[in-house]
Amino acid sequence: MIRKPTVLLINPWITDFAAYDLWAKPLGLLLLGALLRESGCRVFFVDCLDRHDPETNGREGVLPGRDDAFGTGKYPKMPIPVPEVLSDVGRPFFRYGLHPESFRKKLSALPKPDLVCVTSLMTYWYPGVQETIAHIKDVFPGVPVWLGGIYARLCPEHARRRSGADEVFSGPLSHTATALKALFGEAFHETPGWRTVALAPPPAVDLVENPGYGPVLLSLGCPYRCPYCASSVLQPEKVCFSARHLFQSLLGLYEQAGVRDFAFYDDALLLTGGPVLRELAEKVRRHGLSVRFHTPNALHVNAVADGGWSRLLFESGFVTLRLGLETTRSERQKKWGGKTDLGTFFQAVEALSRAGFSPEHIGVYLLAGVPDQSPEEVAEGIEIVRKAGAMPYMAEFSPIPGTAVWPKAVALSAFPLEEEPLTHNNSFFACRRPDFTLHDLDGLKRQAREARRSLKAARTFAAGREAG
Repeated sequence: MIRKPTVLLINPWITDFAAYDLWAKPLGLLLLGALLRESGCRVFFVDCLDRHDPETNGREGVLPGRDDAFGTGKYPKMPIPVPEVLSDVGRPFFRYGLHPESFRKKLSALPKPDLVCVTSLMTYWYPGVQETIAHIKDVFPGVPVWLGGIYARLCPEHARRRSGADEVFSGPLSHTATALKALFGEAFHETPGWRTVALAPPPAVDLVENPGYGPVLLSLGCPYRCPYCASSVLQPEKVCFSARHLFQSLLGLYEQAGVRDFAFYDDALLLTGGPVLRELAEKVRRHGLSVRFHTPNALHVNAVADGGWSRLLFESGFVTLRLGLETTRSERQKKWGGKTDLGTFFQAVEALSRAGFSPEHIGVYLLAGVPDQSPEEVAEGIEIVRKAGAMPYMAEFSPIPGTAVWPKAVALSAFPLEEEPLTHNNSFFACRRPDFTLHDLDGLKRQAREARRSLKAARTFAAGREAG
């Protein structure tokens, strides 16, 4: 009998000025886990970002994690030195997640794997990837370590030089399948999902202990090619998954883990994933499930302006909505893809309000710091969103390799964007300039927070008057 290969999946640490678990499970890694199990492998998972590890939260020097609403919460964190290139930000720097000794204990308690697969997210979090891989190699000497994920795909040469991984995968899943076949031979059975991801099984969320919330992915790809966004770089093709399989995964978390909060990870939920969402929502309604849905990724404003979608979202149990407005200037909206305009935005907020959503449910993302943008443009947008009765949220511009605006960002910035991914950090604001400073960016974030507070206070006052 051929022995089953053992593969260990690792979600690495975050190193940053700030990080928060806003429904942030490593869904790509869990999809890989599902494919590996289907192909005959034993799969284990260690999450360096586990918020609930008692050994970590009870240690001296650790600021413990905390649970907040709807499954979100703060990661445990430990102060570490600020990288020199980021030193002028003037804020403390942290490693978020497990204490290193707890991580090593978790590794040592597992069977020695035949392969370790590490994922990666933000390009500027690569020091956490480096440290994670260093510990893996120390505990499991001689075991190959493969790196994938967003950092590996956007900065493959940097990852090959600096991550410590034995192999860096920046291509399609089929390349990973070919490498697995070469490594495991007859023990690896390539299934259709490796070549056509729409046929892959649902992500192996069951590998996560005490998940708290469920990640849901209905589709991949976005029909737009916005100049600041890497979605089309990372996923150029449209893919839709099976509503039946997704519902079974959701139902399993609902019944077996008591999960009631589910977050959608789609880049274009109402556009690419719209038909699947309608089918999934109908299954949830038919089974009488009491769930709350959240959309931390922006919904397209034009789709939300359709009153039918707004009613379906409300009736299906959506609680947290985020709209992608980006800017309120019409010339900029056209330049950034023509996805919406201000009139359609007002229609969308009105449609959501008529459907039953209150202002605290409706968040609106506004970009800040994109080359050629002014602080006045962003401040104007914050005020327009507030007056429309929605919550403005700042989305600080981060220069991303491979996007259309990347060459302009490189030319504009006084910092080594091409050589040092740490400078991509949105808190660092590498595209700062005399007419849009780091101080300006901080002031805009304060303005957005104050706008949200004023909306909440107004609603509380109105509710008090109605009760009186």
